Amino acid sequence: MPVRIICEEPTSVLDVSVQLQILNLLQDLRQELGLTYLMISHDLAVVEHMADRVAVMYLCQIVEEADAATLFHAPTHPYTKALLSSVLTPDPRLGVPDIQLGTVFPNPIDPPTGCSFHPRCVACMDVCRVEAPEPKVNGAHMAEYHLHTVAAG
Repeated sequence: MPVRIICEEPTSVLDVSVQLQILNLLQDLRQELGLTYLMISHDLAVVEHMADRVAVMYLCQIVEEADAATLFHAPTHPYTKALLSSVLTPDPRLGVPDIQLGTVFPNPIDPPTGCSFHPRCVACMDVCRVEAPEPKVNGAHMAEYHLHTVAAG
């Protein structure tokens, strides 16, 4: 019987060297015992390092899901793209990236109508404000957004 372990922020507030030890231990245990992990993390480096599949959530709903390589190298949802572009680099000459999400923070208890991401989306269209997007599935990649529906239709 497969064993599933939920790891919520398993390396947050830890020194980088300790983070690596924890991640290596988790990987070793996965190999030795055939474990499955559900990793919940804001640390995209940890997610990319550990995950086979990734689901990105915004206001308590999954907006994109794909295998890790696809999601990190070819994201389709505007929020996923913004998250990935927000990762800071160690090169101070590059500065802090402007991910163009603005300062609007919708209330998760009373989310906006239509697409929940529309108040912060740089690609927002009229349809986004009134109609929730249907999931678009391309093989094992799913994303919820209107942009390509309108362009194709």
